[in-house]
Amino acid sequence: MADQRQRIIASVFSRRNAAGELEETYVSHIKIWEDAGPEGGGRKPRYILLSQASNGSGFIHKSKLNTNGTYSVGKTWRLSELRGVQVANSLAFNITLSRTYRWQTENEGDQIAFIDSMVRLFRGLAGNAPLQLEGVPEPPIDNGRSPSPAARPPNRGLASQNETREARRGPSPVPAPQSQPRGGLPSRASSPTNSQRGYPSNPRPREPPQSRAPSPTNSQSGSARNGRPRRPSDAPVPVLRERVPEVNIPPAIRGNRVPERQPSPPRPQTRSRQPERSQALQTDGLQKRDPNARISYFDPTNQMTLERLLEGQADVDGEEENAQATMASVEEMLEGYEWASDDVIGRKTAGSAGDLIEARLLDELTALEKANIHSFLESDDRVGVVLKFMDAAIAELDNMDSYLSSYKIHLNAVGDDISYIQSQNRGLQVQTQNQKALLKEIENLLQTVHVDQDALLTLTQESLEKTQSIEKLEGAVTELYKALQAGRDTEMAATMERLEEYRTHNTHFCKRTFEFLSFMFTAQAKLLLGDTDGMTKPAGARRPILIPHGEIEAYLGRYAGLMLYLKEMDETVYGKLCAAYFSSASELHGTQVRALFSTYIAYVKKAPDEEQEQALNTNLTAGLRSANTIRRAGTLIRSPIENRQRDRDKGNEGDLRASEAFGLILDQLATLIYKEDEFISDFLQINDVALTFADYMGLDNYFRRQAARVAGLSQTTMKLIRGAMELTFSFLPEELKKWLDSALAKDQLEVIGLILMIERFLADADERGNQFLLTVLGKQHTRLKGLYERHINEQIKGIEQTKLTSKKRRGVASFIKQFPSYLGRVENQLIGADGLEIRTTVNEAHDKIVQSMFDCLKQMAKMDGEGEDKGQLNYHVILIENMHHFVAEITQTELGSVTTFLRRAEGIYEENLNAYVKIVIRRPFAKIIDYFEGVERIIKAGSPNDVAANSNYNKSALKKVVKEYNPKDVRKHIDGLFKRVEKHFTEASEKPIVDEGGGIAPGTVLVGVWKACEEELLRITEFFLKRISQCYPDGGIPLEYSTNDIETQFKRHRIGF
Repeated sequence: MADQRQRIIASVFSRRNAAGELEETYVSHIKIWEDAGPEGGGRKPRYILLSQASNGSGFIHKSKLNTNGTYSVGKTWRLSELRGVQVANSLAFNITLSRTYRWQTENEGDQIAFIDSMVRLFRGLAGNAPLQLEGVPEPPIDNGRSPSPAARPPNRGLASQNETREARRGPSPVPAPQSQPRGGLPSRASSPTNSQRGYPSNPRPREPPQSRAPSPTNSQSGSARNGRPRRPSDAPVPVLRERVPEVNIPPAIRGNRVPERQPSPPRPQTRSRQPERSQALQTDGLQKRDPNARISYFDPTNQMTLERLLEGQADVDGEEENAQATMASVEEMLEGYEWASDDVIGRKTAGSAGDLIEARLLDELTALEKANIHSFLESDDRVGVVLKFMDAAIAELDNMDSYLSSYKIHLNAVGDDISYIQSQNRGLQVQTQNQKALLKEIENLLQTVHVDQDALLTLTQESLEKTQSIEKLEGAVTELYKALQAGRDTEMAATMERLEEYRTHNTHFCKRTFEFLSFMFTAQAKLLLGDTDGMTKPAGARRPILIPHGEIEAYLGRYAGLMLYLKEMDETVYGKLCAAYFSSASELHGTQVRALFSTYIAYVKKAPDEEQEQALNTNLTAGLRSANTIRRAGTLIRSPIENRQRDRDKGNEGDLRASEAFGLILDQLATLIYKEDEFISDFLQINDVALTFADYMGLDNYFRRQAARVAGLSQTTMKLIRGAMELTFSFLPEELKKWLDSALAKDQLEVIGLILMIERFLADADERGNQFLLTVLGKQHTRLKGLYERHINEQIKGIEQTKLTSKKRRGVASFIKQFPSYLGRVENQLIGADGLEIRTTVNEAHDKIVQSMFDCLKQMAKMDGEGEDKGQLNYHVILIENMHHFVAEITQTELGSVTTFLRRAEGIYEENLNAYVKIVIRRPFAKIIDYFEGVERIIKAGSPNDVAANSNYNKSALKKVVKEYNPKDVRKHIDGLFKRVEKHFTEASEKPIVDEGGGIAPGTVLVGVWKACEEELLRITEFFLKRISQCYPDGGIPLEYSTNDIETQFKRHRIGF
């Protein structure tokens, strides 16, 4: 509880006003439970807080506990509005304010304590205001009304300070006994220090005064209680202090202290006469002077001086004299002060002189004010009479205030009743308005589910063909649509019969629309096909094209709104209509596409017979076919004239390659498929837009929500419309396959171009997102790739068969001769194929074919040289001849894709040419070559000087070898070398390599071989001369022939004799 109370205070009662005081002070609290209402369910905890404001009013707050542990106030009542408290049981009580609230508690002790605190606070604030208590004991009431907390000053620090100072100095020289209250009213404050001056005043304007302070010289005589003024003789004689010299207070001290004087206390109830001043003087003279005695400001000697000091009216002329007198008086006063004061238990405590002087001066000022008031009241006997009437008036005012408080409570209750009545009245007004709105909505609903007879008549009799009639039908079905949509949520008997009638009209209209459109689908298709099967040849065009479907689409597009209506209002009819359209469209497209295929297959030219067979082994295959062919009996032998006529007719069949014709077909076919897909999506609403008839006609949001709520098709209908393109173009895969097979029958090698076209249109279909065309072309692409791979395997197999069937060296192999032509035909189909898959596939296939050809050539060269001494020489001749032909032909194609195997062929050519040249030159120059090879071995093993010391390689041996190779012998050897080389390559070539003049024909393999022989012979000759000069520097035995002899002789054979 303590922690809860602290949190309540911190959350609700921590606000302060401008003076720094708390606006409300916590008094008590209790936790209750109240009903959460029909919507909340159950009970909810709340906290009732009781507080008192700084202005004296009380409040009752209802708050709740927040999730963060703080409290927030939801409702507040004034405590003065409390009418009654009723305890129902130990854990429940009723409280009546503007109305009665019933609160349930958790603890009986907390309930009793809270109710007691609330009743006590009410009594303290409202006094005897009526309060109905049931089951609540009345708290004890003091004699007289308890003072209101608001009437008590919140700060009594100054009064307590003054009382403490008076207590230290002893009794006040002017007694102020507290008188009993008059007329049953509470007494006023007994001391001027308890005055409310300088503190916040009571904000309540009619709060009765609590007490009135009596005169300092008043006593508690019976005449004072009865309101009669006392005689002057009855007043007590004040005790006067010893007279001191006249004191003049400096202006600085006077200016600082005058504003801090306490205000005058209230007037006393009775007045007493002031004792004779002579008696005071006589008494003063009889008393012994006390050094701590207070100066009497009623001393006639100092009276005028003190008045001048306090009022600041000293004469300027006597300023110096007064100042001296004042200083003398101050010195005399200071001599009598004791510089220590007594604490509360009589001990001496040291203090500063300034503080003591200030305290004494303040006390003297207070006493002076009291004496002034006393003398004023005692100066006139009429003051008592006035006070008496004032007391009576105050009593009347107190009674009036109590009446006003009661009236206020009743007026507040009446105001609450009026507010309650007004709220009830507003509730009735709202209820009336709601009922009117409900009635209007019902009328609107009845109006909504109503369809004019004219609209129903339009649905049955209006034409479905004209555009203007279609617009009227859309307006009529809109009214029917709105009635049926609005009737989905109503079960009123008034509308059920009408809705059933409208459903019947809806069924008849949907059936009528289905029959009409089914007929128009077929009629429009036949109209487009005409006598040309949907083909047309525009002016200036070389080839016919498909007739576009723009007119049919525009004609049927007028019924898009009615199709939406059918889709929502009769799904069965909608599904039948979709199936009817798919059937008619499939027949239309099938007729057009078949006509297109049959027309363009005639434009495809057929490859020549020698190219139609396997490309790289034509001669072999043709030879085997002719050798193994046996003519059947009775076979007619046609004349050459008929064959020529047939060839001429074939030449007129077509002028397009199969890939070019296929590209033209796919261009038209793809356009047809794309447009049909878009039309079906718009006409039959087969898309993801989820457009409803309400959206199409721009109806209110209510009908759009109704349509969206029931939108959706069954699984059967969804399966039907998802396969729209497959149903419409169901014929296309088979027809496409037939056309491709027919095109490949005319030229099998065109499979590459066909694949290229398919890949181009596959990329376009993928970009457009047309799944149907992707599927159809993808299947054909896979099939054609398989055919191409099989074609490559057949080419490699034919090359390997050439290796096995070759019996002798025949020059350039057939596949080497045919490969450049084959490569050219393939590359012509791959124009613009960069970046496509077919480019990579063809490059890989070419690598396989070239590798197979090179391996086959090497194997053929080895087989040709088996069993002969010159086998190695023939091996090189075959490779040189084939590689020379391969490099020469492939280089002329200028294709970037052949760079890899072109370099490989050049390497094989150079390798075998060098080996062949060394072999053929060694035969006529064997002795001199062997001799210098021996010299080379000696040099590598030792040094050049070791050569002449060797008996086999001395000067005599060198001279003997050199004599065998004179210029005549060298010319003879070169002539023999030419004849041998010519023989090798003449047998290896099918065309003459030597012209009529006896020279080498340009462009033949012999040109390169003879040039290589010359370069090799010059090289070894230079080598011989180098070794002679190095090993036999002083021998004087040079070669008998020179390099000029070699160049001259080789030149003679290049240009002929």
